[in-house]
Amino acid sequence: MPSPYDTPPDGDFARYIEQLTRPQPPAAAPAPKRPPRTPVPKTIPAAARPFSPLRQVAQGALFAYVAWLMLSAAVPLLAPWGGLVGLAYLVFAFLRLRHLPWRKLLQPKP
Repeated sequence: MPSPYDTPPDGDFARYIEQLTRPQPPAAAPAPKRPPRTPVPKTIPAAARPFSPLRQVAQGALFAYVAWLMLSAAVPLLAPWGGLVGLAYLVFAFLRLRHLPWRKLLQPKP
């Protein structure tokens, strides 16, 4: 007994293949796309501009930490020096950030 899954129900397999391979009529025209949005200009608030070095130092600390982890994993003899590297970065961050207007952070907003 032949399997019912081999041929279409009416048994005309050639016509079935022709129907499958026949090019389909073009679909209805797609709806017109909306015009692209204009990007909102990314401006940093005036109060945050003086503190952008703080963000740079934080990003640098993360980069230095990940780089140190990778380096100490590759060269295990360097792992005990991690505290010294961290202390050196703290000194660098202090020297970089000491001239920022820290009192502006404590002032209440008008």
